[in-house]
Amino acid sequence: MTRLSVTQREAVLDITAICRLDLDSRTLRGRLAERLRRAVPMDAYCFSTIDPWTLLRIDVVSDAIPATGVAPAVFNEYLVEDFGKFADLARSRRTVAILSQSTGGDLAASHRFRSVLSLIEARHEMRAVFVADGRCWGSVSMFRGGGRADFTDSEADLLQAISTPVAVALRTAACRRDAAVGVSGDTGGPGVLILDGGGGTLAANETARRNLEELPPFRIAVHEVAAAARAGDGSRAHARVRTRTGRWLSLWGSPLDGGDAADVSVVIQAAPASEISQLLMLAYALTPRERDVLQRVIAGMPSAGIATELSISTSTVRDHLKSIFAKVGVRSRGQLVSHILDEHYLPSIVP
Repeated sequence: MTRLSVTQREAVLDITAICRLDLDSRTLRGRLAERLRRAVPMDAYCFSTIDPWTLLRIDVVSDAIPATGVAPAVFNEYLVEDFGKFADLARSRRTVAILSQSTGGDLAASHRFRSVLSLIEARHEMRAVFVADGRCWGSVSMFRGGGRADFTDSEADLLQAISTPVAVALRTAACRRDAAVGVSGDTGGPGVLILDGGGGTLAANETARRNLEELPPFRIAVHEVAAAARAGDGSRAHARVRTRTGRWLSLWGSPLDGGDAADVSVVIQAAPASEISQLLMLAYALTPRERDVLQRVIAGMPSAGIATELSISTSTVRDHLKSIFAKVGVRSRGQLVSHILDEHYLPSIVP
């Protein structure tokens, strides 16, 4: 790792400070990109949140990226071999990649260079993922045109330095009050989309059309789930996404029998409470044992009962509860249960 300049260290401090603000995810990413751009000049960027289980991108904040670039970018990420895939970066210790270095200087060897960068007249790309506690919560792709110099090792080191604070901020934003599950009011059952190989809609029921109107711009979660289904990776063809009205939706993709091999179906429905609770436990950075305790507190189990079931002492249960209170921002079991139920469970089930 190269030594960061004074200007770059100031950028890290500023970005870390932004990460501590109580911002919703899209505002947070916009502020981070604005500050990052001053330290790492770029002509275009794409800043995404990522489902921490499936590593699919679920929402995008971008600049100078046309809507026509979404489908080629998703195709590249899941259906062809290429350098510096987000999933590969998320699993590696080095969370940043400069395309020219990854290709050994042979940019034409990259499918992404040929099919995606050309759409925005870019020649240089640097991308990074944001990881905390072994989970990836976001990614960024940064682009420069041929009139600029390539990205540098020191700029990559800057991105590496902010990986954890940005990931923690994105994780925290996932459990903000305005990120809670909203009242569904949807009695039409699951939404069903049929998509062709190019991402075009062949068919959609009324519920699917309503759900699509609520999704963030670009609807990248739909394209990502469809691409994972086309790639035959059923375990990853699933994502959770928050709508513009505050609801959490669960998206599942699967290939269709018969017809064109590239056609897939995407089912969109309200995310079940079990999925939401898993996400919240990650977002609050609860340890596995704290998750065990929280689940039993929500179920109404007393501390003595929790201790017996988990084969730990009651004092250990109390220690876990104190830690949970601090992370969630409450002071008692009653406040804890009220916070989780009122803000995250009940809105999804009360009409």
